[in-house]
Amino acid sequence: MNRLRIIGSALVILAAAYAGGWLVQRVVRGRDTSERDGAMLLQSVMQRVKDSYVDPVDEERMWELAMNGMLEEMGDPNTAYLTPDRLEHLNRTASNSYTGVGLVVDVRDGWVTVVQARPGSPAEKAGLQPGDRLVEMDGKSMRGWTLAEARTGFRGPTGSSVALRIERGASTKLNVSLERSAIFVSAIARATVMEGGVGYLAVTTFSDSTEKELISTVDSLRQAGARSIILDLRGNPGGLLSQGVNVADLFLPAGKLIVSTKGRVETVNAAYVDSTAERWSDLPVAVLVNHGTASAAEIVAGALQDHDRAIVMGRATYGKGSAQAIYNLENGAALSLTNARWFTPLGRSIEYKQPDETPIIDADTSRPEFRTSSGRVVYGGGGIVPDLAVGDSAPDPAERRFYSQLGRDVPAFRQVLRDLSIALAREGAVPDSNFTPQAAWRQRLRALMVRQDLYVDVVTYEESAAMLDRLLGNEVARAAFGVPFAQRRQVRIDPVVQQAAERLRRAKKARDVFIAE
Repeated sequence: MNRLRIIGSALVILAAAYAGGWLVQRVVRGRDTSERDGAMLLQSVMQRVKDSYVDPVDEERMWELAMNGMLEEMGDPNTAYLTPDRLEHLNRTASNSYTGVGLVVDVRDGWVTVVQARPGSPAEKAGLQPGDRLVEMDGKSMRGWTLAEARTGFRGPTGSSVALRIERGASTKLNVSLERSAIFVSAIARATVMEGGVGYLAVTTFSDSTEKELISTVDSLRQAGARSIILDLRGNPGGLLSQGVNVADLFLPAGKLIVSTKGRVETVNAAYVDSTAERWSDLPVAVLVNHGTASAAEIVAGALQDHDRAIVMGRATYGKGSAQAIYNLENGAALSLTNARWFTPLGRSIEYKQPDETPIIDADTSRPEFRTSSGRVVYGGGGIVPDLAVGDSAPDPAERRFYSQLGRDVPAFRQVLRDLSIALAREGAVPDSNFTPQAAWRQRLRALMVRQDLYVDVVTYEESAAMLDRLLGNEVARAAFGVPFAQRRQVRIDPVVQQAAERLRRAKKARDVFIAE
């Protein structure tokens, strides 16, 4: 272990008393005696280490280790010291934009390989395609590069260029020069109108453009014939509180409470109330959630559920019900500090805590009950419990055995899966988009796995046929027709989406979504 880390660990307890060393040293002056004594004690230890330890130490680094130790001891993963780099990354994530070439890549067989060129990006305009292998960047071999290294290379000042050498198949080699430009990553991953006038859209994050994108998408779906909406928030980790409030505002009448925050400091106590008229009052709505739905996404689901505006379907959400404030520091870094918790309109706490950190469960008789204005029962206790539990809460037993037998070879299996899918697309195995995975594809996949010494017993492999067909179908669709089509295909075969769509097709009015068959 690094020597500085050893010393830093020894200072953790004292760091807690000192409240973070130089970070808040000015604050503790003038406070009560115990706080001053704690600060002086840590300062004394630090000075002794600096003067007498057998090896020279980096004092600034020591303070940082002590500070991080103190924050870790608080047991809150959302409270953290953000270095300037981490702060920049956080800001970039919140804005959902960056300067680069617009490539989505993966590492396959030791090479950075194109998964998708974002629409309208320099990469798409240059004709880069899924499966293209990037072998050189600015004259340097990319063999063995990590995704982080590739992304760093793609990004740079607006107007600057990056030279790439590309291998497409066994014989085609291309040289392209891409001029970096502003890249916008949409918060809406998929949108389509399904049979029966059911509109579907998946919101992947709550960035600073989510409300605007959602308005545009729903309006477009309505023009295309949508008479109801599935709002898919599964796997959405949240993001900006303001955007969660604004999205809920679109579906609720003016004056309705959306969420409230409560903390120890009076200034963080607030009630967020709908300020505008409901935009799509005639649309029945189903909200899809799962264990990966968190933060601002939970605020939207909870508000629409509490006000009887949407039926929530899926699995119980993550339970990330705390709010953080970002405090900028003098050295260009920042402190992310949890200062409040969120509560739904009915007063349900979204925050979920369990000592063993196992996922929140759907059925829990100890959960407190709340009643909506229509008399429907909804449950508290953390996270958002769906009105209808839909979808598997755990992987299929055969699927678990499949991946268990692969063990550390899972990445190699996924590589073989992708390689076969690209080969099938190039062979013309899917001449049109209306295809069904063939049993012969699974046989070829099995042969490739054997050749690569990837072991799964015959019985487990056969029992995993449905999973393998799903994986092959998705990858072949991506390779043959691109990411957007592959995403639409996933919607059509998603059993949770189909169950929500069936309920919405029967709904004539918004409240009809709560009527059982």
